[in-house]
Amino acid sequence: MKKADLVAVGRIIRGEGKDGTVKVRFHPWIKEPFFKEIYIEREGECQVYKVERSNQAANSSFLKLDGVNGLEAAEALRGHEVMAKPDDFPRPADGSYYDFELLGCRVETVNGQAVGIVAGVNEAGGLAFLTIDRVGQTLEIPLVEEICRRIEVGKKLIIIDPPEGLLDLNEI
Repeated sequence: MKKADLVAVGRIIRGEGKDGTVKVRFHPWIKEPFFKEIYIEREGECQVYKVERSNQAANSSFLKLDGVNGLEAAEALRGHEVMAKPDDFPRPADGSYYDFELLGCRVETVNGQAVGIVAGVNEAGGLAFLTIDRVGQTLEIPLVEEICRRIEVGKKLIIIDPPEGLLDLNEI
């Protein structure tokens, strides 16, 4: 499996215990770990690990991975990014989506004007923003219904109705 085909979901913090359990900090949008398998990039290749069991405590999760036996083997994974296949995520409710599904979406205005491509989804002050790559510029567009009128994940398309000046105001 290629890294480009996977979604980053967290990072291994450290080994935990004699059996090879790893402590993982998942990204905030992962409310509860549900993965049956994860991928970890090692030596330039993404290796699959079956999740034997998982436990959650506070802001961290503890995973026992098949083939990772002992504290030394778990510590060897410290700092590695944890990834999953997009197909492994439960389907969100209608009209909902995962942030990673917006990456690469074309953004156009309701009038058909091309704005750019979604390069990231960020959050500040409880509000989500789309980071949009526009030829030679980066724009931040609030991810709110009043502006993002239609999101078609399957077509990789977001239609926006920006207030006057928004596309020029927040060039960074």
